[in-house]
Amino acid sequence: MNLLEMTFSGAVFITAVAAIRATAIHHLPKKTFLILWDIALLKLLLPFTVPSIFSIHTLIDRILSASSWTETETHSTAFVLSQKTFVILQGIEQPDNPCFSIWFMVWCTGMILAAAFFVTSYLHCRTEFQAAFPVSNAYTKQWLKDHPCKRRISIRQSDRISAPLTYGIFHPVILMPKKTDWENQEQLWYIFAHEYVHIRRLDAFTKLAVALALCVHWFNPFVWVMYLLFNRDMELACDESVIRRFGETAKSAYSRMLIGMEAEKSRLPSFSSHFNKNAIEERIIAIMNTKRITPAALLSACLVILVTVSLFATSAFAAHRPDDLPAAGNPQTDAENIPENKNSSMSIVHENAEILYYEDGSPYIHDVLTNYTDKTITETQYCMLAYDENGSPLKLYWNFLDSSADSSFAQIVQSEEYLLPSQTEEYRGGWSLYDSETMKHFSKTEREENRQASYVLFCLKQVVFEDGAIWHNPNYEDWFKTYAENATSPDELQNYYPYEYVIPFH
Repeated sequence: MNLLEMTFSGAVFITAVAAIRATAIHHLPKKTFLILWDIALLKLLLPFTVPSIFSIHTLIDRILSASSWTETETHSTAFVLSQKTFVILQGIEQPDNPCFSIWFMVWCTGMILAAAFFVTSYLHCRTEFQAAFPVSNAYTKQWLKDHPCKRRISIRQSDRISAPLTYGIFHPVILMPKKTDWENQEQLWYIFAHEYVHIRRLDAFTKLAVALALCVHWFNPFVWVMYLLFNRDMELACDESVIRRFGETAKSAYSRMLIGMEAEKSRLPSFSSHFNKNAIEERIIAIMNTKRITPAALLSACLVILVTVSLFATSAFAAHRPDDLPAAGNPQTDAENIPENKNSSMSIVHENAEILYYEDGSPYIHDVLTNYTDKTITETQYCMLAYDENGSPLKLYWNFLDSSADSSFAQIVQSEEYLLPSQTEEYRGGWSLYDSETMKHFSKTEREENRQASYVLFCLKQVVFEDGAIWHNPNYEDWFKTYAENATSPDELQNYYPYEYVIPFH
């Protein structure tokens, strides 16, 4: 998966979790949402996913697949937007020179600025925290003795803060305000219990990972929503844990303590856990609604996690073309024109590639690829050539979103996908299909002045399989010399598909 695919997939999952949270925050154990946010975090940081037939993306793909094979005079607006979104992803995925791409530079700049903010804040607060002095009294000594931990816990005190907080991963420190009332043991019980939960759950490390995800996906507003809600739910989960430990009779006292402290935010919310005024009302309501975890509540939480992950955390499963819908366009894609021994031979077939049109009249490429090997394809690299109706080669702006890109006769495209054995995948892409025209110009007058692509030739250059095997097309160089920048007869272009690649597996 590339960065845009990761951020789009993460946004879908974040939206689902936020919606569930809005409706069930006071009905499910708070740890339910921490688990869901952890999964969202993994989706944003790990560049792979698991395909599933239950995924919402599979449903969308099948709907679009059915729409593309239905012969109608117009397409719906939603369909057009879906195609253009795919185009944007493909266009940014493999820029000709990513180091000089304006989009790449903007992303790097944003990431560096975000990282600089967090690092600067951390170093500033670390300097101030080091000025704190250790607390050594009868209560803290006994508490540390009663709460052993593999990581050494320290209790310190500072006049730079007005609310308790915890920081540090390997050597966690509970930092208390200078004005702490060490005689109020009830309040100290609740504070230390809350901070101890943060320490045991390694929330400081989790907050660091969330900050990293925010730096990488700084341009995605959904990640900012996750950043806010994730930190809130950490506090809610700790509150819930404290109430369960001390019993429901502690609800009122614990709530009064939160309100009475009127805690302020730490200067480094990303790397420290603390009491704070942010969303204090939500915390009080959650505390008063805390109930004993019943088997029904536990089962409900498990079902919510399972269903949410199955629907929104997985990727699209390779879909078949609907059998009950007629194939559109060139009849050479019909099954009868594909040799009967395809399934027995190890091959990949480009069944067709035709020029179709959006509702506004702009063209796009619709191509069909079938995997007749017994291995799952995870990545393809292929070359694309375009010709006008007379068979003359066209010099196009293939990567039209890259301002540094130049028009060219050939373009190498790399695509990451899961194409299972015997599966057919339909792609709906759209690059600039007019000679020497960027996609910023769509008026009919300007289109009529440029030659439009009528034929598109694909040729696989390399295929990567799930088991790590890589196939390099031995015929690619000859193919390129034959077709690239060379005029080709329309008859030959019309009869180009289906185009078979024989894979010599041993």
